[in-house]
Amino acid sequence: MRVSVVIPAYNAAKTIRATLDSVSSQTEAPDEILVLDDGSTDQTASIVRSFGSAVTLFCQPNCGAAKTRNKLCQLAKGKVIAFLDADDLWHPQYLEHQLDVLEEHKEAIGCFTGHVNFYGDGEHKWDTTKPARIAAPERISELDFLKRYNAKPGFYNMSFFCARKSEIERLGTEPFQVHAAEDWFFFNSLALLGDVVADPIPLVAYRIREGSLSSDRIRLSRAIADACDILEARLQVFPDKRLRRVVGLACAAKRRLYAKVLLCNGNVPEARRQLKHSWRNPGNIVSQIKSGVFLLLTYLPVLLHPDWLSGSPQWKGVR
Repeated sequence: MRVSVVIPAYNAAKTIRATLDSVSSQTEAPDEILVLDDGSTDQTASIVRSFGSAVTLFCQPNCGAAKTRNKLCQLAKGKVIAFLDADDLWHPQYLEHQLDVLEEHKEAIGCFTGHVNFYGDGEHKWDTTKPARIAAPERISELDFLKRYNAKPGFYNMSFFCARKSEIERLGTEPFQVHAAEDWFFFNSLALLGDVVADPIPLVAYRIREGSLSSDRIRLSRAIADACDILEARLQVFPDKRLRRVVGLACAAKRRLYAKVLLCNGNVPEARRQLKHSWRNPGNIVSQIKSGVFLLLTYLPVLLHPDWLSGSPQWKGVR
């Protein structure tokens, strides 16, 4: 299988060299490494150029992550696309392992591995021996993946994922949409098409940085709400009612979380709008009750409001 590694980069001078080194050190070398510099104002492009012909660099004015990922998918010539962010690192045997899994599970859309977290701009040193297997690779149905992903999205990240290009192309020319939530939109869309495989073996080092986009909770919540608008419109004509219901419930929950973030920031009118939208989702009576109760609470005096984010899931990057 021909493999294309695709890396979107924006002001990644502090980390891009280590990321590319981790790709260059793969025991199963990719057929091409594509980096798209999305209008960086630092030394990202010059660092990428220092790798010579081993890495193909493209540059564009700043367009955002969604458009950058879409263009990389169009440029990729491989039958398999391996996604990697410009600050994450692969174990030397990452690609070899992913290709073995895809070969074993020929009907799967794509596959994930496990990962480890590390913080800041520093280095992460791999033990060059392959980590011990935690469990056998698991085939996850569309329905089950949608439930798991929306419950714990941090376990399924672009840098841990390889997919068959033919499957991505089924989503059209823009499989990624909505800047800052393009990965959430992508995985909820792709999962509607078939099964994926997940292997918990930790072969990716996921970098968490203070001030990263993933730590900007209100911005990310707003972006996911925008992604829900697109998904909910598409799902109206989707034939599988079970999948429509699961994605609808996920969107309702994301809107409630966005409303809580808005309430903590004093934006009551927009919070009420999101809660009303969530309440209108007919997928589950419990979900509707939650949205309705939260909406009613917003009309109480501020002193009687609950701690809106108490017990809410923490996203990676928020400490």
